[in-house]
Amino acid sequence: MLLRTLLRNDLLQYESPRRIVRILWIAPDRSSAYVFDVAARSCEAQQVRLATLEDDVATGRATWLAEDPYLVAADQAALPPRHVELRDRAWQIVAELTAQEPGIYQARRRGQLIAAYTAQHGVSHPTVYRYLRRYWQRGQTPNALLPDYGNSGARGKIRASTAGIQRGRPRKDGAPPGVNVDVAMRRIFRVAATTGAARQSRRALYDAMLRDFFCRRATDVATGRVIRAAQPEGAPSFGQFGYWLEQDKVLQALVRPLPLPPDAAVAQTGKPGAAFRLDAVRADVQLVHRAERDRVAGRPVVYVASDIFSGMIAGLYVSLEEPSWQQAVLALAHCAADKVRACTRLGRPIAGADWPCRHLPELLVVPGALRPLDGGGALRNNFGVRCISGTPESETLPWRAALARRCELLPLQAAAIDTQLGPLDGVLDIDQFTRLVIDAALEHNLQPAADGPAPLQLWEWGMRQRGAALKQYREDLVHCLLLPVHEALVTPEGIRLHDTYFSCSRAIEERWFERARLRGRWTVRLACDLADVDSAYLLDPAAPLQFHRCHVTERGSGHRPLAVAQVALPVPAPAGPYASYQRVVGGFVS
Repeated sequence: MLLRTLLRNDLLQYESPRRIVRILWIAPDRSSAYVFDVAARSCEAQQVRLATLEDDVATGRATWLAEDPYLVAADQAALPPRHVELRDRAWQIVAELTAQEPGIYQARRRGQLIAAYTAQHGVSHPTVYRYLRRYWQRGQTPNALLPDYGNSGARGKIRASTAGIQRGRPRKDGAPPGVNVDVAMRRIFRVAATTGAARQSRRALYDAMLRDFFCRRATDVATGRVIRAAQPEGAPSFGQFGYWLEQDKVLQALVRPLPLPPDAAVAQTGKPGAAFRLDAVRADVQLVHRAERDRVAGRPVVYVASDIFSGMIAGLYVSLEEPSWQQAVLALAHCAADKVRACTRLGRPIAGADWPCRHLPELLVVPGALRPLDGGGALRNNFGVRCISGTPESETLPWRAALARRCELLPLQAAAIDTQLGPLDGVLDIDQFTRLVIDAALEHNLQPAADGPAPLQLWEWGMRQRGAALKQYREDLVHCLLLPVHEALVTPEGIRLHDTYFSCSRAIEERWFERARLRGRWTVRLACDLADVDSAYLLDPAAPLQFHRCHVTERGSGHRPLAVAQVALPVPAPAGPYASYQRVVGGFVS
């Protein structure tokens, strides 16, 4: 239902494609109108039937804006004389041209009018077009032509940092001189804000950042431990910290984009889940051990599985081990995970609609560096996922930009540990860093691209309009069948793997631990992610369709947070190459 009659200068907001148009002129018989996209970079007006605009508002395709956010209003007495002079000169030009209605809105006639005016008055074509565009954008009033001196000084733009020259206003008497905030320091701000404890105040985040990052840190070559010392100078102020968080929108909630309508034009071919691509990159951040935070654990490898159709990040995994297929495939396991539960467990609560991916694809494109030796037979046999080798240029992947805003990225083959500590080194553990990667994934998935919709929009549109090639399996099943397999030892204290002790219902029912005490120890096969020992499954060689969920015993609870890269013990080799992928789909025994 149309609530009011449309008038000249009204603003109408459309959601798809997202735009705001201004009604520049309405024919006397109200048969047609000319509208202008206020975000346009040109002076092109579009003729439409007025009835079409009214129908758009009545049906909800467009919304009439009661307030004009582009209107320029000013205290006339307070305007500087120079501003008034520039406005009046521009208005003289615009007033003469816009009097020629509707010709000024028609492309050919507009060109003729402007050419005649510039020839007569000696004003350049770009100047006239700039005045017209500003006039139409800002409410078609003379004040719309006031100069933008309020934007002078690169307002809204980031000035480069220059050594020896302090940016910003001078400090008050007695205040510290402050520091220039460069790209590296802004990364520290983002990391400190997103890896802090949930619901921390900004002041608490700032204090924690100063304690963790703005101190002198060095690595003891002999012991591998991080040595910290106070660094009273060179720290940013609380005001700088808050300012740059606002500029980078770090603490603002991500706005979930609206879904595309059924008739949206999408350039991509295919459909969600037809193919995922698996990529990996090493982050230039030296993490610390979770149990011993003064010891460097190494630079993590970030594995990302993304949907080729939409660009949506469907799963990710962070590892401290050397790059391998066994680690990379755990990003595919994360594709099938309940993201709400997985993110909440890491201290990053999200809404289910923000990351709805819980699926496996039909096809997985794997770079040569991570190619499975068995050709991905287990994925194909267990889940019908075909693996093909590809050589994608991962440097151009859109998701890298969101991660690079938080840390530098290195080639996959870069060294895992460096004795020299950088700005972000020696502070975060793998859980905190994974939370940082989750934030980057959410930013990438939810934020519209510069030249198109957000990946989540394309994902949901493709699911609705083109169907999907996605496969969905029980999360624990996928996780178990993709976990690396390790040789574990049954002892009187429990099933031992790297000094962590497990138990399960089968071991208790069959009195394994009593038998080990009386008859000696024996080995079993355990599917386990050593970075997350809460997820472990005992494989039953006598019943390949069954596996038993394990839990960490009280004796092993002290080692729960330890990843394999954080244990000073050799890692036993699996029973065979990629042994964890030689099984068929099975069922759990509680």
